[in-house]
Amino acid sequence: MAFRPHTGNETGLKWHERRRQRPAGEDESGGTHTTRGTLLAVLHPDPAAFCREMLPLTSRTFALTVPLLPSPLDEIVTTAYLLCRVVDTVEDESGSPVSDRVQLLTELAALAALPPDWRERSAAAAERARGLLGSGTPADEVRLVAGLPVVLENFTRLPRAARGLVQECLQDMAIGMADTLSRRQSALEDVDEVLAYCDVVASTVGRMLTGLFAWRSGGAAAVLPALTARADSFGRVLQLTNIIKDVRADLDANRCWLPRTVLADCGVDSPERLRDPENATRARAVLRRMIAIAHRELVDAVAYVDALPSADAADAAIRRFCTAPLLMAVLTLRKIWRGDEVFGVRPVKISRRTVAAAMLTTRVTAARPTALTTMLTALRRSLPGPLPHDAPAPPPARTRRSLGEGIEAAAARLVAAQSPTGSWHEDYGSMPMFLAQYVITCHVVGAMPDEHTRARMVHHFRVRQNPDGGWGIDIESDSMVLASTLGYTALRLLGVPADDPCARGARAFILRHGGALAAPHWAKLMLAVLGVFDWKGLYPFPPEGWLLPRGLPVHLGRLWCYPRVVFTSMSWLYARRAVVRSDDPVLRELRDELYAVPYDRIDWRKSRGTIAATDSLRPRSWLLKAAFAALSIYEARPSPKLRERAMATALDHVDHENRTSNYVGHGPIPKFLDTLVWHFADPGGDAVLAHAKRLPDYLWDSADGTRVQSFNSSETWDTSFAVQALVASGSPGAREALRSASGFLERNQRLTDVPDAERHFRQPGRGGWTLSTAEQAWSITDGTAEALKAVLALDELGLADDVTPERRLAAVEFLLATQNADGGWPAYEPNATPAWLEKLNFSDVFDNLMVDYSTVEPTASCVTALRRHLARHPDGPRAAIERAVSRGEQFIVDSQRAEGSWEGFWGVCFTYGTWFGVKGLKGSRHPGARGAVDRACEFLLAHQRPDGGWGETIEGNRNQRYVHAATSQAVMTSWALLALTDAGRATSPSARRATDFLLRAQLPDGGWQDDHLSGAMMRCAAMNYDGYQRAFPLWALSAVADSEGASS
Repeated sequence: MAFRPHTGNETGLKWHERRRQRPAGEDESGGTHTTRGTLLAVLHPDPAAFCREMLPLTSRTFALTVPLLPSPLDEIVTTAYLLCRVVDTVEDESGSPVSDRVQLLTELAALAALPPDWRERSAAAAERARGLLGSGTPADEVRLVAGLPVVLENFTRLPRAARGLVQECLQDMAIGMADTLSRRQSALEDVDEVLAYCDVVASTVGRMLTGLFAWRSGGAAAVLPALTARADSFGRVLQLTNIIKDVRADLDANRCWLPRTVLADCGVDSPERLRDPENATRARAVLRRMIAIAHRELVDAVAYVDALPSADAADAAIRRFCTAPLLMAVLTLRKIWRGDEVFGVRPVKISRRTVAAAMLTTRVTAARPTALTTMLTALRRSLPGPLPHDAPAPPPARTRRSLGEGIEAAAARLVAAQSPTGSWHEDYGSMPMFLAQYVITCHVVGAMPDEHTRARMVHHFRVRQNPDGGWGIDIESDSMVLASTLGYTALRLLGVPADDPCARGARAFILRHGGALAAPHWAKLMLAVLGVFDWKGLYPFPPEGWLLPRGLPVHLGRLWCYPRVVFTSMSWLYARRAVVRSDDPVLRELRDELYAVPYDRIDWRKSRGTIAATDSLRPRSWLLKAAFAALSIYEARPSPKLRERAMATALDHVDHENRTSNYVGHGPIPKFLDTLVWHFADPGGDAVLAHAKRLPDYLWDSADGTRVQSFNSSETWDTSFAVQALVASGSPGAREALRSASGFLERNQRLTDVPDAERHFRQPGRGGWTLSTAEQAWSITDGTAEALKAVLALDELGLADDVTPERRLAAVEFLLATQNADGGWPAYEPNATPAWLEKLNFSDVFDNLMVDYSTVEPTASCVTALRRHLARHPDGPRAAIERAVSRGEQFIVDSQRAEGSWEGFWGVCFTYGTWFGVKGLKGSRHPGARGAVDRACEFLLAHQRPDGGWGETIEGNRNQRYVHAATSQAVMTSWALLALTDAGRATSPSARRATDFLLRAQLPDGGWQDDHLSGAMMRCAAMNYDGYQRAFPLWALSAVADSEGASS
């Protein structure tokens, strides 16, 4: 596997580089020259002069950098380079028989030891090498090979210690090249093989240089262990840069130094396809992977240079010698990544001006370690992120199942988790503030849970308390005043004394961050209802917004349904200035415990704008501040008649929602606020009793205590995925479970419209499914789409007869009716809110709260459901479906991010969104679909971990960038693997590694257990979908098995 030629501007410390030179036999004057080593020895009685003459003729880079070295390193390195260059020239002569080159390389390794007859043997070796060189070999290289005896003569004059280091390098290189040639295959198999080759031709040099530096410099000798640990990477990154920049030249010469596994991962079935313009996205994915590999080595290479001393001029010269090629390599990689030149006809070069600037930069920064590393670090930030070096330790030893065994075990585990109703009723709770609001609501309305439940609630608060004493927005997040203030209040209402360690820690956190005055509006409102916060401390939010003309964009009815319901109840409670009548001493104590100043001395109006830095995830806009100022003016003298009408209108909307949702409520916060509204509007009335009866629907008891779910359940959602996973598995033992699930889905499809929907700004909802059960009555687009796909999958097994074609058509009509104008789908209803209204979001915490935006997940779910329905029922409304699908596909293509991902809104985060994006474009005829899917795969491959898995955290949602989790996660790995299978890459090396990870991580009971939550909402909170850990890995493994069966 000969080292290929490198032409043009070189990028670094590679001893194997070629310039465009004169044809063999032609000297500088146009005449011919003699090439026999013996005559050259006569013509060059000074071997050192011959070496100095040959250096600029064979290497532009080293002609610039070697003179920087202090004496005698400059002469030693020059001689070493020329000897290595002879070795490389022999190895690279692909037109000669491999056996001849292997023999000659073995002889060159022996000559490095300077046997007694080295002169005769070197002359003979030079003559043999000359005979191997083809007519196209540059003349200066021919001359160098013929001058081998002269270079060896100079080698003998080097200091003994230095000569030993060079000898070791030459022997390792020559023997390594001979071994590589002997084992030659058509291409390198994987990254390890590429790195092993780089070690032979470049890391050997890095180690030699390190030894020479330590021999010459006492400062370098003092840090030799640190240098030695990074010397291999210093050589590798420069060699990898050459491999990357010369891709096109190698392809044109029918060579490829890119590993087969990287090509396969990126969907390239043969190296020649890299030049095909139709494969530009896949070629760029290959480029990204290779640059990421080089970047990994670059990190250690920068550390190598940083470890070099700079105490005196000689040390500074050594640093400059090493910095120059490294800087040029970084600049070359940046140039490659920013453009497509690497696949063009012209070679990739950094300009001479850039080279000159780089050399000048090294002069300035070489003796300034901080400046040097800062510059290199800043430059490499524009490159694709470095891949980790080594895989972490494997999971605890357990018998790894085969793919078929893993699928059967996972299917059995999923079937065992089914509830008696036929659904998968899984844990869906992760936010301590929901539990706190539950307790506060129960206290206000006089419906506190029994003693056992209260104890389990306290246990949950204790278990989920952060080390700093607070609680986060979810059980994985850093503490916030919002959750901590509500959590502390709930603990006290549950009977926990103020001097309890848990309560003391929470109170200390709250007071350190400004007390309850620094909590967001939503917490202040709950505290105001309790009477431990003055209503004057809240910004006004009057219900008169319901009396505005319906066409105004700020009319409350135009908001996304979730904030619409929440704000309606909030506005009613605010207008009522609702405060519980209670002589509970705990409430009086809370007035003292929640604030850093006495309660009666608080300036409530002045404190309205106070917000802790921990809670200001969504900074208040200037428009919101202006709106609050205007509302404050109105609130100083509100019209009594308008206020009465507004409160009556708001209460009517609350009543309508409560009756249509059977008092289940639109999630926990609306549920608790509506319960409070009715407690003050009609104390002890039927509505309060109905609400109180349904409050326990939100509770879930688990190992960490009793918590509140994020909805009354996620049964339909989880059941739809479980059905699709089991159907994909083909498990014979799942049939009865699937029959039972079919009954659940049939019973929970909504068959009637919401009454009086238009007047209450509701979508009729007929034909849809909710996230939980039909009685909750809020149909959702993606839940309907996934349920419809589950029904269609069941129908293929003859298990969906009760969900008749007419009912399936009703689901389709619901999906068609809810598509947004931009072609995408919202979560609930067609968006009627202008985007600028998001600037009036006053939650401080939740993002994307005001508008029901189109997002990739429901769009992809709806597109795939409509496609499958049309395939199953071709006599349906074909034109309408095709039109909706086409618009949805366009939205998916348009919403892809530049790096190839889609942002997930309801899951963590880019892995989730990207799976949906790929799924939505599978089988699409959209002209941009293939490129979008290729870019998505490129993104996923860039984030696969060494153990084969994927893992990210909720911080990615908050910061809108990929944030790696500490470990790979089974659910996220499953999403990525499903995306790869949907993209037709189920048998790629990356997919195989992901499959192997899932099989290794599978528990003895057939399930999986992740460290991180995988659901999300509003770019701030992680959600627990416990069923994901059973459904998605099964689905992914089954998809792989199906693809392997199809391709076999």
